[in-house]
Amino acid sequence: MAEPHHVVVDGSNLATEGRTLPSLAQLDEAVRAYAEEDPNSRITVVVDASFEHRIDESERETLREAMLNGEVVSPPAGAIGRGDAFVLRIAERTGAVVLSNDSFQEFHGQHPWLFDDGRLIGGKPVPGVGWIFTPRLPIRGPKSRAATAESRAAKDPESAPAKAAELARAAKKAAKRSTKKAAPVVEMTWPITPSEPPPSPRGARRPAPVDDPELSSAISEAVEEAIHPPTEEKVAKAPSKKKAAAAKAAATKAAPEMRPAPAKRSTAKKSAELAVADQAEPRRRTATPPPAVNAPLSFINFVATYPVGTTIEGEVVSFTSHGAMVDVALPDGGSLHCYIPLSAMGDPPPTKARQVLTKGAVRPFVLSSLDPPRRVAELSLPEPPVKKRRSAAKKAAGAAG
Repeated sequence: MAEPHHVVVDGSNLATEGRTLPSLAQLDEAVRAYAEEDPNSRITVVVDASFEHRIDESERETLREAMLNGEVVSPPAGAIGRGDAFVLRIAERTGAVVLSNDSFQEFHGQHPWLFDDGRLIGGKPVPGVGWIFTPRLPIRGPKSRAATAESRAAKDPESAPAKAAELARAAKKAAKRSTKKAAPVVEMTWPITPSEPPPSPRGARRPAPVDDPELSSAISEAVEEAIHPPTEEKVAKAPSKKKAAAAKAAATKAAPEMRPAPAKRSTAKKSAELAVADQAEPRRRTATPPPAVNAPLSFINFVATYPVGTTIEGEVVSFTSHGAMVDVALPDGGSLHCYIPLSAMGDPPPTKARQVLTKGAVRPFVLSSLDPPRRVAELSLPEPPVKKRRSAAKKAAGAAG
């Protein structure tokens, strides 16, 4: 670089290199080092409008003097893009080299000349050596791609990226405006069916989400068929649900007069009977189905592989207050979580499962029963072998021999 040329220094960037807060002394050191390395350069130092308030208080008076002498330039307060846009605008106007470690990704669309050779130089202080300066290229990223696309859209408003960007901006504005949820469209055709369930009263607890009832019914039927496979006679004799319902409805319509007429009772007698019934038997509440322990496919594979009464091996994985959880391996991979209660660990049963089982131990268990609604298998410990007692004659013969 023999001919005189212009260099614009991103002062805020170099003053903060390797630091949390900017330092005017570090910026002065970097500018002097570059001036010695490139003596033909005309250097302009640009800092942010907030630079004065972020440096140490002891350096502020020196910065004010440098600004009065024209050695340091600052953009007007509130300028769009802050100091970065001011640096690039000066460099574009004068064809200057930019001295900065910033990539200016937000401005790649407006200033594509940043990717020209020699237009961007970076610098870092090396301990024991001083400032080292080297040419560099800006790093592209998401902000760079967005800025480039926006610039292309501005140049060609009819292009597909321009229309996509315009739609995206319109969608953002519409989302900001529509802060309230739109009112649902009222259906005027009869009969009207509600689109959403009625809101629950305040303070009422919402029930936990349950599995698909159709899926649960299919699982229960599959398990029942695996445990008790139907014979051909039962299948032939058992009528379908639709036929049974149709026959019941036909019988009800054919003989309405066969129903006995309800006897008239006095109001006092009805009230007395209702009171007695309420005291004798409390009202039944619809119980929430218990949560399932295993996945449907794993439970079906387990039922198909191990019949009730089979001896299987399992690993004790955890203890509960009333038993233990055991994992049993499946043939196609994975495992099924099984349960063994304290009552199935001995006679008399132990008070804690730890008295009989050890966590992490693999041992044999017996499949006692299946619980399809909860998709869990109940295990028990195998009974110890019964020792055969020898007769008195055999004992005497053994003693004589």
